[in-house]
Amino acid sequence: MNRSRSIACGLEWLAPCASLALGEACAFAAPLVSPLWPLAAFAAVLACVACVAFPSRVPRLAAAFAAGLAVALFAVQARKDAVAEAQDTGGAPLVREVRVEGGVREVRGRDGLRRASFSGAAGPLKVRVVLPIESGAPLPQAGETWECAGWLERTKGTDDFFRRRMMWVRGKGTYARRVSCGRCAALLAALRSDLSRRMGIGLPRDCPAADLNRAILLGERSRLRRADRNAFAAAGTIHVFAISGLHVMLVAHVLSFALALVCCPFRFRGVVLVPALWAYVAMTGASPSAVRAASMASLWFAAPAFWRRPDALVAWSLTFLAVYGTDPMKLFDTGCALSFAVMLGVFLWGRFVAERVRGRLAASLVMTFAAWAVGTPIAAHAFGRVTPGGIAANLLLLPAAGASVKAGIAGIAASFVSDRLAAHVNNFAALLAGTMADISRLVAAIPGANFTVEPWPLSVCAGWYLALALLLWLLQRRTKPL
Repeated sequence: MNRSRSIACGLEWLAPCASLALGEACAFAAPLVSPLWPLAAFAAVLACVACVAFPSRVPRLAAAFAAGLAVALFAVQARKDAVAEAQDTGGAPLVREVRVEGGVREVRGRDGLRRASFSGAAGPLKVRVVLPIESGAPLPQAGETWECAGWLERTKGTDDFFRRRMMWVRGKGTYARRVSCGRCAALLAALRSDLSRRMGIGLPRDCPAADLNRAILLGERSRLRRADRNAFAAAGTIHVFAISGLHVMLVAHVLSFALALVCCPFRFRGVVLVPALWAYVAMTGASPSAVRAASMASLWFAAPAFWRRPDALVAWSLTFLAVYGTDPMKLFDTGCALSFAVMLGVFLWGRFVAERVRGRLAASLVMTFAAWAVGTPIAAHAFGRVTPGGIAANLLLLPAAGASVKAGIAGIAASFVSDRLAAHVNNFAALLAGTMADISRLVAAIPGANFTVEPWPLSVCAGWYLALALLLWLLQRRTKPL
């Protein structure tokens, strides 16, 4: 009875999340009414007052819808003003301070010049900056602030208004300089560099498996060879190298196990674990999926300190409301949508697995299918790619990825004791990473394991999710365990 009540409470939190997202979608669908955002904000305040005066479901949903509508309309209007100001520069380059958010890459053009690019935010504008870098100079790091004078790419139509725009730092009068490195960002960058060095102890400098290890644990995807990247993408397993819920939860469980070894009570483990977890997320670039996972893990591990029972769906809902409520533009972020959707699917199907499925292999197969099925419409809509082979590949790779993360952490810990011991552990982690690459190449070579399609329209995606929900409902009606 308590379990059913907890599940019902968790599901009750999903309705405001859907209402908030619907309000933001309506605002983005009608950008012409963005000047009316103060009226939407006033309506949101009235809805919140009604929610307090009449604590029922309808006022809560109305408040969430009105809040989503107001913040999205405000974001649209702020972006319009920023774009208009950027285009009215009198023929001079646009000067903006851009905060580095992630996605840092190094490229070399045909002219041999070294360039770097990163995703950032210049006020309400989401931009990707491309700038020249001197030989030997360090690349931009997440958390830094750069002052850039460059040319903002013009949109080709109204459909491109909400997309991240390119800012080119090239030509006469353009420049880019680091304004604020940030002591915290510098410390995290130095820590990441040191951990990367320790993960390579005992391995050749140009060892591809060592680069795979660093990509899995530290998110250094720029080290991946193009052939390996293409193989993992074709097999539907490229998410293994995106610092996401899998990595964050594994690191959280390893830290929790270490705290248990030193007899730290479960109720107070969050006091130590939460700051360490956020430091790991910041060190690896603070991707949207990692931020989502860290937020959920923080709520989960901090709940006992406040005499609350951890609830996965409540943690998911609060994180959803915080992420999309503060930045409605995340509605266009494919990685963020994949992260939230897959995790919600894992929770909902996990209930069915816990109640109806017996046997570890059967449970792993069902959960792998659920994660693939939930992520397929988003990938097909954004990238036009469907990877049925991802079911088999993930069934094999996810346990190996978990073992690889743990082996990487063990190798780092061993390096503080003995380089020889660290070399043995790192070689074992490299063996796991090499096996993962071989499995991905094998799956990618199977006919029909992946194919390209026309990008799915939203109606097809909605139909897919309705069919998936119907399948889950029918399976839950079974009285006998599978």
